[in-house]
Order: sequence, then C-alpha cells, then structure tokens
Amino acid sequence: MEHLLPVVHSTLEIEALVAFLWPDYPLARPTACHLIKTGFNDHYFVSTPDGDYVLRVYTHGWRSAEDIAYELAVLAHLEAQGVSVCGPIVRRDGTYQCTIPALEGPRVAALFPFAHGHAPDAMNPDENRSCGRTMALIHKHTDDFACEYHRFLLDLDHLIAEPIEVILPFLAHRPADAAFVQAAGRELRAGLEAQVGGLEWGYCHGDYPGNARVDAGGMLRVFDFDCGGPGWRAYDLALCRLGFGVEDAQWETFCAGYEEVRAIPEAARAAIPWFMAARQIWRIGLFAGTGSRVAGSFYVNDGFFSQNLAVLRDRMSKYLPHLAVE
Repeated sequence: MEHLLPVVHSTLEIEALVAFLWPDYPLARPTACHLIKTGFNDHYFVSTPDGDYVLRVYTHGWRSAEDIAYELAVLAHLEAQGVSVCGPIVRRDGTYQCTIPALEGPRVAALFPFAHGHAPDAMNPDENRSCGRTMALIHKHTDDFACEYHRFLLDLDHLIAEPIEVILPFLAHRPADAAFVQAAGRELRAGLEAQVGGLEWGYCHGDYPGNARVDAGGMLRVFDFDCGGPGWRAYDLALCRLGFGVEDAQWETFCAGYEEVRAIPEAARAAIPWFMAARQIWRIGLFAGTGSRVAGSFYVNDGFFSQNLAVLRDRMSKYLPHLAVE
C-alpha cells in the first residue's frame, strides 16, 4: 500500500459530505451547496426546498468531542427558551453531531440554519438595542444551564497565560515586544484577579456581536458559539464594547438594550476595559497557535504581530492609562 504523508487540515469535498451526512437528517434533498470558508472550522452552505443551512465541520484537534457537545447543548437550550439563536438541527437518531473519517483524523460535523441578512449596524439604534437585549437574554437563559459535558473555561489562564505561552516563541527575535507582552500579561492578570471575585460568572458567547445577522424583517439571530463557555459576563460585555460600541453613545445604546432584560453592575463596567485588553492577547495567541497551523506563516508573520501588538498597546493606553507598560 502506498504510504500517505500526514495531513494537518483537509478540505472535504461538499458533494461527498452531503452524500455521507444528509440521509441522517429528516430534510429535503439539497438543491445547491458550496464551501463558504475554511479556517478554525470549515463551513459549507446547503440549500434545500425547505430552507438554507450551514454545515460546520470542526477542525481535527481544535475542540474536544465534549467541548462540541456542550456548545450544541447550550444552543439547543437557548432555542428551547425562545432566544433567537441558530440552534443545531436534530438528526434522525436524536443527536446533533456526527463524526467524519477525514485523512487527518476524525472530525465532528453539525448542521445549523443559515442566518440570512446583514451584520447589525451600531449606528442603527434599533439594531444596537436589539443586540444588547439579545446578549442579555443569552445570559439570562443560561443562568440555570447545566449539562453532562465538560467545556473549557474562559478564565485568566485561557485569556492571558496560555496565549502568551504560544506567542513568545514567535517573538524570540523581538525581545522588546516579548517583554511588553509579558509585562502586559502580568499587569492585566493582577488587575483582573483583584476584581473577578465581585463579577458574575456564567455562560458567555465569546464572539459577539460579530456572529449575528439581522434579516429583512428586522429579526436578529445569533450563531457560532464555538468560542463560548463558562466565564465572567463582563468579558462578554467587553467584546460587545469592542465590536459594537467603542463610541460612548453607541455603547450606551447597547447597554440600554441589555438593561431592558438585566442590569449591568458597576463592577462589570469597571472590569470591561481590562477584558478588552485581555481579549487582544487572547486573539494574538489564537492566530499564532491554531491560526498559523491552519493558515501558515504567510498570514501569521512579523507584520501580523506588529499590527496586533499596536492594537494591544492602543487599548491599554486608551482604556488603562494608569498602567505603565511599554
């Protein structure tokens, strides 16, 4: 038998995928399908007479089977509570996921409704408030969520320590930048450790509001909970501040929508700038680690680090000016 070289990440052919998976779903036969994008996970568009769907194939080694089962369980829970999310489609056997025998190793696949529409507009007060209200509903309806599966935690190791461990080898030839990242990590961790005892802990989406769409009828739907997990709710709010409300007026509109459902404690507001900076460390580590393995050094290069370290410096100087980190 011919020896095959190891595979890091394969791009599965959509027609073969559909032929393999579709009989397990109580759905009409697809009329069109194509690859949307590859990356940390691969996503395929599948259209049927009954509706449009997104087929996600998780990258081998990116998430454990339990991580994925937890994600799908929380989505199903939110959908059952009436929250506007793209919950997983149930297979004929009552499960949400299956395993595909790919060249690099087993990969999990799950199917979701396709969220048509446009990204919510921060300048549109109605869409902005809707984003805040929906974030609050996600938090409210996961206060009592529990399941049998384990999920990684969005704690300070996940947000700061582990990313820095990944980042530093890439900066071996840039000692000043390596020292900056380490100093920033120390300051952010110390500052957050002094606050987290007074912060609410619970399920967080982890990548919102970028993963939301507003359809032609004005309905907002949320998808892609792949980066979510148990964490401090102030971290989720920090991502909303970054992604949807950097300007104060827009941010207060978002907060007004959130507070239609639940309050934002002062302790959470105080922690948000710290989590905004920590998020950038997490992001750099994400792309330096899994991103470089999937996308390659063409994308994760010196220019990438220069640009993203500049963002980290800017956030710290703007939102945490009392920290003397250079």
